[in-house]
Amino acid sequence: MRNTKEWYFFIDRLVQNDKKLYFYLDRKFYSPDDALITGIKAILAEDFSRSLSKNINNAHRKRQETGSSIVITSKTWGYDKKNKQVAVNEKESGMIQFIYEMASLNYGTRTIAKMLQEKGYYNRNGGKIAEQTVRRIIRNPLYKGTAVMNVLHRNFETKRTERNSREKWIYHEHIVPAIVSEELWETANRLMDQRSLSFVSGDFKVKVTGSKKNADSLTGKIVCGLCQNTYWRRTSVNAKGAASVYWDCREYVRRGRKTKNNRTPEGSRKPQLDVKDSGCDNIHIKEKDMDHLMYELAEKLYVKPGNDILSAALCILKQAVGDSSEYESAEESLKGELEKLSASRDTLLDRYLENKIADDIYHIKDSSLKTKMNETEQEILRVQNLKRELSNQEERIREIEKEIKAITDYELSVNDIKKHIEKIDVYPDILIFHFDNSDHISVKVQKKNYRKTDFHICL
Repeated sequence: MRNTKEWYFFIDRLVQNDKKLYFYLDRKFYSPDDALITGIKAILAEDFSRSLSKNINNAHRKRQETGSSIVITSKTWGYDKKNKQVAVNEKESGMIQFIYEMASLNYGTRTIAKMLQEKGYYNRNGGKIAEQTVRRIIRNPLYKGTAVMNVLHRNFETKRTERNSREKWIYHEHIVPAIVSEELWETANRLMDQRSLSFVSGDFKVKVTGSKKNADSLTGKIVCGLCQNTYWRRTSVNAKGAASVYWDCREYVRRGRKTKNNRTPEGSRKPQLDVKDSGCDNIHIKEKDMDHLMYELAEKLYVKPGNDILSAALCILKQAVGDSSEYESAEESLKGELEKLSASRDTLLDRYLENKIADDIYHIKDSSLKTKMNETEQEILRVQNLKRELSNQEERIREIEKEIKAITDYELSVNDIKKHIEKIDVYPDILIFHFDNSDHISVKVQKKNYRKTDFHICL
């Protein structure tokens, strides 16, 4: 094997499991005495493999620099490879030209994908052409006759195919037959760039509008009951800059509605494409409405008499801390003991002054009582410190109780119930929640207007 680390790991596992390795070329079994020579062979083999990988990458790069062989994959639209030459696919070239013409008119990729479906264009599996496919076609300079090479390379160390930096890319202009003109390609890409403006954020990172990471614990769990697509979490910003988060059907996001929107005035409304089996008319759900619904479900499912999780947690916490009254009684007992010791010293001194006790006995007794008094005083100070610390802890428990009560009624309930949801089926008039620890629950949907939706839980 051409990897030194793997070889030593393999030998180590071999010895640990009491197995033998037989070398057919050397006609002998491996022994610990062979560790040095086999290790050297492994190093040499790895170095040879690394050099071979470097030579292969260099050969690929030189061939790409000359442009002697243009590589296209089976997923490349508009072109075919015939006798090692790239030729235009006449059937698909019309679709490519249509995409660029629509993009040059400032149509978005989602709208163009719907137009393709309307005109009868489908992918090679007979399905809808995705807007991601339209976007890749618009961005690919191959369609203006420019091939980009040396984009990828094989990394010997990581054993993965990685993307080279843009400085290492090799451009060959007019090396393949162009499907669209260079002016049309530039116009389409310029308009796409304008719809996806980059900006420098406060932390000096370049960000692109439209590239959002809207992952949530409900992501992938909300499913459209009309078209069986998942719901996407999206952020919408109005003209005043206020942001709202919505859950929308993926088919609606990609294709729009099946039926035209009558809210927009006739003069400003974009022409609707009457494409069969395209788009989705299911409802949008505001995230704050969804969270409030989660809270109501949590109240009905989890907040029951005798099952107050908050009270149980606080009770356990208080038991762990202890009761300050125990330290108060201990302090009183120690103070009483200290008073007795002090009275005993006074009595001893009186008897000594009355010559009823010898000097040596007095000093021994007095020293013993004094030591006990010092120990008792130290114990009183220790108990007082513990009582003071416990008092601080009790005060902190009361603060924690207030804090938990302030958030438990919403955030904790919402976050907890989300963990138990396996799936949410969404229909225009009903939501069906599937839980991992109970039967499904139906929620009726009442659409007040396009801004407000009411939910009614059916238990």
